[in-house]
Amino acid sequence: MIRRLLRLLRPAPKAPPRQPEDPRVVADPWLSKTFAHLGDRYRLGGDGPDGTQVLRRTARTRFNPMLVWLRPSERLVLGDYQVRAHGDQSADVARSFLDSRITPALRQLGLESSSESVEEWGGHVLTRRYQGRCDQPSLAAAAVRYMCQESEQLIDTAAE
Repeated sequence: MIRRLLRLLRPAPKAPPRQPEDPRVVADPWLSKTFAHLGDRYRLGGDGPDGTQVLRRTARTRFNPMLVWLRPSERLVLGDYQVRAHGDQSADVARSFLDSRITPALRQLGLESSSESVEEWGGHVLTRRYQGRCDQPSLAAAAVRYMCQESEQLIDTAAE
């Protein structure tokens, strides 16, 4: 009973300090509206040849790089999916997996398959790039959310 009273009298823990706004997001209206739809779990990462990588917070403070990039000047959303398949027909199995589970949802969001490659390491690994122009920030946010949160980007067919 005394412990309960002490807990009630103890001040509430302070919220962690809010991170300053990214100047790239503030400067671009499309990015600003896109990240307003995405919320605090998302942030911009480093710039590279594919565009600006998207980071997603999966725990309290840590942001993880996702296989998703944005090109704000072109209003493009890009994302990679990697499917590891085993056996003789493994590249075909990986393609059919993506065609049946991932491609239809991304098509509804305006993204199409743009390239793919197959490598051999621990089975056949098919990497397929999806990209699409999303003029509406809400559509761009929905595409980013689907790739980062609602689907797996690294898939092993043995686990399916």
